[in-house]
Amino acid sequence: MRNPSAFKAFVNSVWSIAIVGTTIWALTSNAAPPATLAYAHVLGNGTLDTANSKNVVALGGGNGLYCFKLAFKPRNTVATLADDPTAPDQSVGFIKVAVPPTPTFTCSTLPQPDAVVETGKETSVNGGTSAGGFAFYAYWTR
Repeated sequence: MRNPSAFKAFVNSVWSIAIVGTTIWALTSNAAPPATLAYAHVLGNGTLDTANSKNVVALGGGNGLYCFKLAFKPRNTVATLADDPTAPDQSVGFIKVAVPPTPTFTCSTLPQPDAVVETGKETSVNGGTSAGGFAFYAYWTR
């Protein structure tokens, strides 16, 4: 061999490339799958807008307390009241979500839901009633 230091540098670079390539392969092949998500648009009359909902298996309840069966068990959720001129209640309102739901927030029509959304009028905040015909959007992730 004419230049041992050049050969050593070449071997070191091949090893470096092999180590980096193996590391990248290991990281990408063992990467976690993308987060599962679900979302729902519930109209003011309490029905699910299926065209604007995803991974919602069932919706139960009504009159301000809605239980959801989803395609997975969610860990995070966000919900917001929606502007729906057909909703029976367009006053100032509130919205609460529970993931996972507690026994207090369940619906008789859908036992053991994966998530619960409660809407109510401004005057009924923590007043023991959830009556409110508000439309809303909810979004869940795993």
